[in-house]
Amino acid sequence: MKSFIRLGATLGIAGSVFLAGLSGIGNIPGMGNLEAIALPQDQVVKKLQEVPVFTLTNPKGEFVVLSRNNASKTISQVGFFISKQDAQRFLDNRLKKENPQLAGTLQVRPLSLADYYKIVQESKKKSDSVIYTLVPTQQQVASATSMLNQNGKKVEQFNGIPLFVPKFKKDNSYLTIPLAKGNERYIPFFFEKEQAVALLDEFKKAVPKEANNTEIQVVDLYGVMEALNSSTDPSINKIILYPSRESINFIRSLVPNQSPAAKPAAPAPKK
Repeated sequence: MKSFIRLGATLGIAGSVFLAGLSGIGNIPGMGNLEAIALPQDQVVKKLQEVPVFTLTNPKGEFVVLSRNNASKTISQVGFFISKQDAQRFLDNRLKKENPQLAGTLQVRPLSLADYYKIVQESKKKSDSVIYTLVPTQQQVASATSMLNQNGKKVEQFNGIPLFVPKFKKDNSYLTIPLAKGNERYIPFFFEKEQAVALLDEFKKAVPKEANNTEIQVVDLYGVMEALNSSTDPSINKIILYPSRESINFIRSLVPNQSPAAKPAAPAPKK
């Protein structure tokens, strides 16, 4: 963390590459009573540990810092991608075209969302000038934007990392799922709309009379992380972050024959 590869001036990276900043934490569209509700730090880290993110490093394992000029100020950022494919495409289609010799020394490195969280927290303590940015998948940003507009919220683009949560309209409660072990049920926050839709469709088939009382809520990962970090309500511990299908396949590739901890089955209302 003491040294970085500074590629901004060499590669001419545009600021638009980074699609989500650290500003706006706590702005959780439709989050309702969860916004005001903290887990111990070790529990926050444990929840975030299950979700992989991907960044670019050199052979020494140092992060790539991309710089751009904004008026008279230089802005430096490190990008962490939700999708490994997006990180690889950024390296192959953008960086290698700008400077193939230098970019050829870089690799896509997996970390966890917990690692990202700890890096950001440490950066705040040190007043680090580097911005550590999560880059969402554009397909899910488009889905989130569309869903919010369909629900009457005029949004040009969802700014943040969208999560999708199946819920009930009337009492503002959430569908729950069991984990692989034990009988306790949890509220899944999905990184893909398609995963949330699949769970909701399963519930509708099982309990058709409740079909019209269900919907998918769009929330922001930054806001959820802030809620986990600031809440004293024990119900916040019911939240689990469910990785995308791509990320699940990546996790399985690291540990053959091991299924992810959470399995979206037997949905039921939160009690």
